[in-house]
Amino acid sequence: MAPNLHHRDSLIRNANGGTVGIVIALVLVLALASGGGYFAYNKYYKKDPLRTKLSSMKMKEELIRFTHDRVSTALYSNMVLLDDIVVMMDRELDRLKRIGKKFPNQNGIIASQTKELKVARDRLAKVLADVTTKIEKMYVTWLVDRSKGAGQILSQKGTLTRQLADAIRGEAVLIGRIRTNPDAAS
Repeated sequence: MAPNLHHRDSLIRNANGGTVGIVIALVLVLALASGGGYFAYNKYYKKDPLRTKLSSMKMKEELIRFTHDRVSTALYSNMVLLDDIVVMMDRELDRLKRIGKKFPNQNGIIASQTKELKVARDRLAKVLADVTTKIEKMYVTWLVDRSKGAGQILSQKGTLTRQLADAIRGEAVLIGRIRTNPDAAS
């Protein structure tokens, strides 16, 4: 008995169709896996470039790199955060000045806010300047005598990190008020 030709063709088409379905499924799985890998890399592994300049004051790039690479990433993070806060306060002071020019009859409201903000800004800027001066001294000591510099790093990095953190915490209410105001220049 001769095999049915029509039956044989349908088996071949079905086998080819099944193969195409498997290939499509594999391509989709690979696309999902690579997309997930790309997402995970960008979310968890990709690091932002090291910020080597402070906006509120001048500090040599090599000192900032030294702080990040040799002293403490926590100290570096607090230093950058405090710099951002000082800059935010400068922008807020400028915004308050513009409001004062626009509404000169309401100067009493603006003057009290401006005074409080200036005092806090100056306090934070002074703490940042003091810490950066100590970091510069540490760096020069480290350049001249590595062992003595390493000793200074070990003895001072925790103190300097806490000094910056305490300064930020001390102004947390004012910082929070500025950040939660949608009109503020944050």
